[in-house]
Amino acid sequence: MKKRILSLTLLACLIVSLLVACGQKNSGSDNETGNKNEDGIKFAVLFGAGGLGDNGYNDEVYMGAEMAAEQFGATFDYAEPKDVAEFETQLRAFADSGEYDVIIAISTEQVDALKMVAEDYPEQRFCMLDTIVEGYDNIHSISAAYPDQHFLSGVLAGIATQDERFPLSNPENILGFTIAMDTPTSRGQAAGFIAGAKYINPDVEILTNFIGSYKDPATAKELALMMYERGADIVSANAGSSTQGVFYAAEEKNRYVIGTSLAMIDPDRSLAISLKKVWLFVVQEIESIHNGTWEPGSTVLGIPEGVCNYDTTGLNIQIPDDVVAILDDIRTKIANGELTLPTDLDQIDEWASQNQYHR
Repeated sequence: MKKRILSLTLLACLIVSLLVACGQKNSGSDNETGNKNEDGIKFAVLFGAGGLGDNGYNDEVYMGAEMAAEQFGATFDYAEPKDVAEFETQLRAFADSGEYDVIIAISTEQVDALKMVAEDYPEQRFCMLDTIVEGYDNIHSISAAYPDQHFLSGVLAGIATQDERFPLSNPENILGFTIAMDTPTSRGQAAGFIAGAKYINPDVEILTNFIGSYKDPATAKELALMMYERGADIVSANAGSSTQGVFYAAEEKNRYVIGTSLAMIDPDRSLAISLKKVWLFVVQEIESIHNGTWEPGSTVLGIPEGVCNYDTTGLNIQIPDDVVAILDDIRTKIANGELTLPTDLDQIDEWASQNQYHR
């Protein structure tokens, strides 16, 4: 299976990760020492335990940090913990320095550590990416609208499963979605995909199952193989490294797959990518510091804000123009508030009975 790096910016970050030992590091166009520029913004990022070079979330956040630094003349430091146990220690080290306008934590695994540190440093601003943390006067959470990330790829799958122009489709009107965990986040993601498919194809059957982990590609592969064997010609997933197992199953069965990372693709079998532009979270956070509009609380971004979309970059599958037109039309309906998406699997049946696509 072929993989690729997002951009030259991410390639640069991989080089940095190879040349510099893990730990606290500095980047920024105006300040090579890491000391805060006079009247400038300085921020810190704590990456997940996988560190840079993961071809995924960490690299996407790094790209956002570099974009924000360039756009707002900021500098940033970052750390790559090797273990979950290091999260609290590193957050405290950042906060102890008193150097940073905001300290950014990026993974759900960091929530508990962030809460403890935020309580001890009430004057320090923190940001939690992609997870909502409530009840703190010094934490701003910024995350994606979970259904929005998958809705348009669900629409595409609902079309492709019955369209002969997609050569890996079969006569069955069946799709699959492998769900990472039985949590509101995972259920919301699955709800978006299923709602999208049913919005355009009311009679489609959608198989679902729970992997039980974000780090179990073997189980994910077994579950995806079962879906393909039951007639699904497209299986989607949003399950961390478990998603790799779904790609292995798609390769084995020569069927379509839909993942969530620009770096994890199979050019000949990936129908699309359910895209969440994580890098824009970082840019928006630093923009709020730059504009003096930073506030605690939470911000949720989706299709209307241009954060969530389907994407076909790097894929060999051609989406016909009439299908692209339908996807564009539906995106517009969501962006202007004409169509509101369900947020949980339990809402799908009622929602689908009341919402069907008409041009």
